[in-house]
Amino acid sequence: MMFQGNEHMSIEKDHFVFTIILIFSVNSIVAEQVDSVNLEKLSPEVIAVMEGNQKNIDSIHTLQAVIKMDNTYDYGDEGSFKLVETQKIIYDCNHLRVDQLEKKFTGDKKYENYGDQEGTIDIDSKESNIDYVPSNNNVFIRPPEWSNSYKLRNNPLLKYQSARGATLKENVLASVKNDFYFSAKSETVDGEDCVLLTCDYKKPDSTLKIWVVPSKGYCIKKVEDSTNGSISEEYSTTLKKYPNEFWWFDTAHVKTTSVNVNTDTFLLITSLKLNEQIDPEMFSVWGMGLSSTTKIYDEIQGTNYTLAVDDIDTKKKNYAPQLIIIATLVFIVLGMLIKGRVLLRK
Repeated sequence: MMFQGNEHMSIEKDHFVFTIILIFSVNSIVAEQVDSVNLEKLSPEVIAVMEGNQKNIDSIHTLQAVIKMDNTYDYGDEGSFKLVETQKIIYDCNHLRVDQLEKKFTGDKKYENYGDQEGTIDIDSKESNIDYVPSNNNVFIRPPEWSNSYKLRNNPLLKYQSARGATLKENVLASVKNDFYFSAKSETVDGEDCVLLTCDYKKPDSTLKIWVVPSKGYCIKKVEDSTNGSISEEYSTTLKKYPNEFWWFDTAHVKTTSVNVNTDTFLLITSLKLNEQIDPEMFSVWGMGLSSTTKIYDEIQGTNYTLAVDDIDTKKKNYAPQLIIIATLVFIVLGMLIKGRVLLRK
C-alpha cells in the first residue's frame, strides 16, 4: 500500500534484525527440509496444534470481506491522531486486492496525510504490484513484491491468524531449523480453552507466545511478541463460526509498542465470503472500474498509456471474430434467399 506523510513506525533494532533472520529462514524452508531428529524434540501437542492450524488455513481458497479498523497512533510529545478506515479485501491465494472505501482522520493536523487516500486501490500478486491513486487518476504498475511473508503482513484477514509474517507452522519449522523449540501447555483466555505455544530465542533475547483454540479450527486466539522482556506487539481475537463449519476471527484488538509510536487498533470484519468464485479481472486494471482517461504508468513494460486507447484496441480484438461470424451468416442467409427466389421464378 502507498503511504503519505510520516513513514511506518520504527521498531526496536534488535527485534527487527531477529525478525528479518526468522523471515529469511521461513521463506527458505519446507517441512521436508527439517531434520526428522529435530522434529522429534517437538511434543505431540505442538505438532497437533501446528498441523491443525495449517489444515484450517489450507482450506481457504478465496476470501472476500469488508473490514473496519479504528486506529489510534500516539507519538508522545510529538502528538497523536485517530484514523478510522473501511476496506474491502479480495484474496485468492495468488492475488490480494485492497480497496480503501473510507478514511476519517481526527487529531494533530501534521499527521493528516498519513495512510492511504480514500478511493485508493492496491492489487498485489506474483505478476505485479498495481496501485490506483484517485487524487490524480493515475495507476502505477510496478515489479512484484509478492512473497509468503508479504502476503501475510499486507492482508488483515490473514495477518492476525499468523505471527512475525509467517504461519504458525512456518514459525515452528523455522525455529526448529535454528535449534529453537516451542513448548505447549493448557491455558484459558477469555473463557476459551487454549493451547499456549511458547518459544524463547537468543541474540536477541525474545519470546513468541501463541494461544490456539483447538475446538475452534485451531484458530489463533492471542499472540504476544516480546524482546528483552518488553512486549513489542500483541493481539487478541474473538472467534466466529462461518458457513460450512469454518472457524475464523471476526474481531482483533492489536497493540504495538516502539521507540517512536504506540498504536492501538480495533478491527471488525463486517462481512466475509469464503471460497466463492472471484472474477480474475478483479485483479487487473480492467476490474478497477476506472474512467477512460485514467493514465497508466507501467514500469514492467516501460510504457505509459490511457484506458481510452487501450479500450478501443481491446474491443477490436474481442469483437473482430464475432463480426466475421455474423457477416458470414448474413451472406449465407442472403444467398439462400436469392437462390430461393430464382427457383420460384422458374
